[in-house]
Amino acid sequence: MGWKAESLESATMFLENWKRLQMRLGYFWDLTGIEEEEEHSRPEYETKVREKMLKESNKSAVQKLETNTTECGDEDDEDKLTWKDRFPGYLMNFASILFMIALTFSIVFGVIVYRITTAAALSLNKATRSNVRVTVTATAVIINLVVILILDEIYGAVAKWLTKIEVPKTEQTFEERLILKAFLLKFVNAYSPIFYVAFFKGR
Repeated sequence: MGWKAESLESATMFLENWKRLQMRLGYFWDLTGIEEEEEHSRPEYETKVREKMLKESNKSAVQKLETNTTECGDEDDEDKLTWKDRFPGYLMNFASILFMIALTFSIVFGVIVYRITTAAALSLNKATRSNVRVTVTATAVIINLVVILILDEIYGAVAKWLTKIEVPKTEQTFEERLILKAFLLKFVNAYSPIFYVAFFKGR
């Protein structure tokens, strides 16, 4: 308990000293009035906004688009994607994530069925009856490991693709959504066999 309190205190002291050093350096270097730069929109987002403008507007909007491209690339409040524009992407994300979670649980269920059928088949033969448990457990673990490794790579690529479909405005938003999706899918993939062992295997 004392070690935890000491670790917490040292982490807090480090953080406060770091903030103090940053403020001090900002004062000495005369950077107190400078605000952080606003993050620019991603090119994919700007492309979608331009496509939207071309679809729903007439020649005056096309001329406005041409003048916007010659400027700094700033967009008006009305020239942005609304929830209606993003709804197909969100729907695709939701359906795909549910499908992949169901796929993960169905694979775990498939491994369970494999264990039951293999144990039943091997127990019928007298020569293999003594090693049934070891054989079934070892092969099921290897199958589980291979499936988890393959799905881990697939889910990483799918999470990136699903985030691109959403068309986030800034790079930071893109990274946050990508991390959330990748964490969710990889968490379910990695821990679904453990969930089965913890709650269902012994019953």
